[in-house]
This record gives sequence, structure tokens and C-alpha cells, in this order.
Amino acid sequence: MQKQGVVFDFNGTLFWDTELQNRSWDEFLVNYGLELSAEEKDTWMHGVNAKDTFEYLFKRPCSEEEVDRLTEEKEVIYRRMCLEEGMEWAPGALELIHFLKENNVPLAIATASAKNNVEFFIQHMGLLDYFSRDRIIFNDGTSRGKPHPDLFNKAIHALGLSAPGVTIFEDSISGVEAARNAGAGNVVVVNGTSERFGKYNYSIITHFEQVDRNVFMN
Repeated sequence: MQKQGVVFDFNGTLFWDTELQNRSWDEFLVNYGLELSAEEKDTWMHGVNAKDTFEYLFKRPCSEEEVDRLTEEKEVIYRRMCLEEGMEWAPGALELIHFLKENNVPLAIATASAKNNVEFFIQHMGLLDYFSRDRIIFNDGTSRGKPHPDLFNKAIHALGLSAPGVTIFEDSISGVEAARNAGAGNVVVVNGTSERFGKYNYSIITHFEQVDRNVFMN
């Protein structure tokens, strides 16, 4: 039987921070006199490459230096809110991770977050207790954003597996599309609704205890 592996998105998947992301974006947008609909946020902010986001917002090309500056400006707001509100793993996430590690299922993270945020999560949520650093794949500026499969492809490569043997956990439309484009053998939608994700015919969970652990027992 083919060896199984797991790749988790992080924001909105292992850490349910969508409300904080939206609020921090709202504060950032106000500073620039901008406003987006909920649909636009879903399409252009969650799981999307920062360059794509800012070029959509400002309707013009943005240099890498400008993207880096704007990204950090927004993320300073986000990290402040995280510390104010508290940071907890998604319901049942750590229990599932412990199960997978105990059964030697290789794990990785593939997140559209930039390095500064990843280091923030490492410091405040102890990511290195569960994932090796070389299996935490993030937006380093060399990959296309989701729905392109680049981040997931890198994570799958880091696991040393082929895509059909990997389950990807995602919470966003762009992330699910990226998982499909990567050729993942299984996709699980986290904290979603059938109204938004029903067309994909994937399992939808609202607690990680709902994950069928038998899938990972070779």
C-alpha cells in the first residue's frame, strides 16, 4: 500500500484566525481609504500570494520591495491582534497531529504566510514541537500563490512522497484549488460549509476529531 503523508495549510486550518485576518485587513485598508466585500476578501486575501493581493488592491504593479513593506505593515496589525486575543490550535488539531506522529505519518505545513509570521507562529505556538523546520513551507517570494500548486508541491517534495499518497487539509477556496492542482490523493476541507465547498465533494470537518484515522493506517 502507498505510504501516506499529510500537508496542512496553517492559517484558518490549524489556527482558526480568519476573523483576525479580516479585522487586521480592515484596519490596514482603512489606512489607505480602501474597502473590500466579503467575497473579494475570500478571493484575494485568504491563502493568496501577497503580491497578487496588493496588485489587486492598488490596481497596479507592485515591486517586491513595496510588497514586503506593505505585507509587514499589515502583519504587524495582525500579530498585535493575535497577542491581544490569544492563540489556540484548532479544535482537535494537536490530538490528530500526535496520532499521526505516533504512527509515523510524515507531516508538513504549506502556508501562504511570509517568514516573519512563520517565525511568530514558531515562537508563540511551538510549531517546531510538531513539524521539522524544513517541512514548514511558506511564502519566500519564489512561489506562485494559491490556487497555483507551488507551495503544496514543495511540501509534498519535502515529505519525499508522491501527490496521490498525500492528504491536504485546507480551509479556503484558493487552497482547495491548489490542492487539486497539486494532484493530492485526498483533500479535507476544514471549518467550511457545504454551501461553499459542496461542489468539490470532499469531506468537510468542523473538528479534527472527525478525521477518519483509518485512512493513515497502512
